Amino acid sequence: MNDLSEDMNSFPNNSKMKYQSSKQIFVPVTNEKYKNSTNYIKDNCIPSNKCARSYINRFFPFLTWLQYYDIGWIPHDLLCGVTVSIIYISQGMAYALLANVPAIIGLYMSFFPPLIYALFGTSRHVSIGGIAVISLMTGNVVNSFTIESSSTIIQTNITDNTIRRDYNEVTIVMALSFTVGLIQLILSIFRFGFVTVFLSDTFISGYTASTAVLVLTSQMPDFFGIKIQHRTGFFKIVYIYIELFKRLRETNLITLTISISGIITIYTVKEYLEPYYKRMIKKWKIFHKVQIPIPIELIVIIIGTILSHKFHLNSRYNVKTIKTIGKGFRAPEWHQWKLLPLLVKESISIAIVSYAISYSLAKNYAKQLNYIVDANQELSAYGLCNIICSFFGCYPSASSLARTSVCVNLGGRTQLVGIISSIFLLITILKIGPLLEPMPKACLVAIIIVSLRNLLMKVRDIFTIGRVTKLETARELPNIKILRFESPIMYFNGEYFNNSILKLLRDESKTNEKKLDSVNEKFIDDDQNGTHVIVDCSAISQIDYSGGKIFIQTIKELNDHKYKVYLCNLPYYEWKTLRSLGISKISSVIIVATISDALQKIEDEQEKNQNQSLLGFTDNTGV
Repeated sequence: MNDLSEDMNSFPNNSKMKYQSSKQIFVPVTNEKYKNSTNYIKDNCIPSNKCARSYINRFFPFLTWLQYYDIGWIPHDLLCGVTVSIIYISQGMAYALLANVPAIIGLYMSFFPPLIYALFGTSRHVSIGGIAVISLMTGNVVNSFTIESSSTIIQTNITDNTIRRDYNEVTIVMALSFTVGLIQLILSIFRFGFVTVFLSDTFISGYTASTAVLVLTSQMPDFFGIKIQHRTGFFKIVYIYIELFKRLRETNLITLTISISGIITIYTVKEYLEPYYKRMIKKWKIFHKVQIPIPIELIVIIIGTILSHKFHLNSRYNVKTIKTIGKGFRAPEWHQWKLLPLLVKESISIAIVSYAISYSLAKNYAKQLNYIVDANQELSAYGLCNIICSFFGCYPSASSLARTSVCVNLGGRTQLVGIISSIFLLITILKIGPLLEPMPKACLVAIIIVSLRNLLMKVRDIFTIGRVTKLETARELPNIKILRFESPIMYFNGEYFNNSILKLLRDESKTNEKKLDSVNEKFIDDDQNGTHVIVDCSAISQIDYSGGKIFIQTIKELNDHKYKVYLCNLPYYEWKTLRSLGISKISSVIIVATISDALQKIEDEQEKNQNQSLLGFTDNTGV
């Protein structure tokens, strides 16, 4: 179960749905009687003054899936709900550790969001609640407040001013969740559900890989049982590891043993035992179409709790435990409104990232299972989840890949899965919670670290992306400068174009001078060095008369400094303008189609020069 790493109104138009379990896809089955009925027209008409029901169904998707719910789906949703609730217990408390809030908040995160999403969400399979990425981002916000242990007074470093208030961790995350939800709801009202298209796969891969490193780093103190100073800001990771290595002698060996044992157990079961187990249970007919995972995380938690209670690990060996979980629910609490403006900057990033993760997951499974999710309604659902749940002590939520994949594999049919899982979690919150208080934190650390393994592997994507599209990896080629000016070149900004390019190259030249002087080397002649400037003109939408003259003058100045200039992605109408202004007579420029063509031409030229130099050396030596 790997987390991290993340309807127009239920059924497709003109059809009811039949679930074909063997292929794990939803198959639309046309119902002509239903299609010709008044209900069909009402359910699927374009919203207008005569279609109030359509507005209601769009905002409350549960009304539609309840209307067409097949009683035969109950066993699938029931099994799925129970299994997911078991995963919620272990992951909820583990991610609460990342968010720097009490463990009971992790259980609240597993109870409230699925209930709200079942009413407003359009995906039938995503599992809303705590996830590692958003939990870590939340924890970073909490860490940006310096908590004074003598009182619950907190000093915030979020703004330039020092502010002291009676804010505890839960108050902070509640306000954060409310602010995140409000931003998502506003984006939904203005139909900004399309923003995820601007988050490329390369960006998501890089972001999630770096977040996985942050999560792993944040767990190292609890992994070794060492207490270190909380840090924020630049080079946070470096400082954490420096302090960690300095304090390795303080390692709690019992804690370290629990951490390593938990990781080995969970990893072995998931990678080796579980595949074998799934193949074995398929021999029974009842498991042909249903795959029930081994709840190894919960097993580790139970064993760890029993051992901790029996051997008094906290009092005798100073092993960190959960200590207080409690039972029951918090009374709904109003927000500290003065705290909200301080959280806007962080809330924007969390709102966008959580939506991107959740919607991409919902869209992926909707496509795989042949139904539709509404981007803006999903944004509304996530916003309402965060706003409503914030009054009950929750921090921002998002969709979990691990729980969602379990839901799909077990054949979950509808959002009823979330309601069922919440019902079972209700029992845990009301009765079972206090029994888990002796649980070592190292058990939760083991769960988190194993869940990171696939996300950490995304670091390899950097090399894959670099091989496929070299422009997406930040590798500077020697003696080659690639410049891009993202604006038209007109009479009012032509001078800026000239100054910015010449200043950039001048500064680069000074930097190279210092490097060469530091090792007492001589400058290589520019003609031999072959310094090249590639100007990417794809974003230059227009060049007027004055701008064209300055553009040509800039190229001439580059030629005077012995730069060979290449223009690529230059539209024909702009080339006509430059040609009519005499670019070929005034300056020396090479026109190529793309940046790749320019690089290839430079490479061929450098290879040719090297061969000529080698031939000249051979002639001179007589070899």
